[in-house]
Amino acid sequence: MENPDIRVGDAERSEALEQLSQHFVNGALGPDEFEQRTGEAAAARTRGDVEKLFADLPELSTPRASAPATPHEAELEDMLSRGRKVQIVDSVIWSVAMIALFLGLFVFDWSYFWISPVIAFFASWAARGVLKFSESDEELFDELSEGEKKKRAERLRAAAERRRELGA
Repeated sequence: MENPDIRVGDAERSEALEQLSQHFVNGALGPDEFEQRTGEAAAARTRGDVEKLFADLPELSTPRASAPATPHEAELEDMLSRGRKVQIVDSVIWSVAMIALFLGLFVFDWSYFWISPVIAFFASWAARGVLKFSESDEELFDELSEGEKKKRAERLRAAAERRRELGA
């Protein structure tokens, strides 16, 4: 165990501010608590001062997954999981299709280069069928994802502003 009375420098304080910002962005800290802890981090003199800031926070590298409390939450989690899978499958399908299109058009001079986007369309459609991801599910997933992106962006802006205020 490290000695908590060892003094810390700017690098350690900056690292603490970065970690607190990440906890804030992840939602583990509220705005008031984030403001208080970043102020304490900027004024920290010893390792003990820094360690106290993180005593009640989860490890950043291990996100905690909790079981849904209600059937509605379980259904929502299932839909979000299927939505993420569809996004991944679509990314792979359309990346391969575009690579095939450009290789066929510009490198290999295939006469049927145009078929790769058509195949990709049907593959995306089939993925949605296999994953039972309906059009209404997709609309809801997009709406929820956009809302989460906006909330996260607001937290990131607040964290960045606080770091600027503290000169980190």
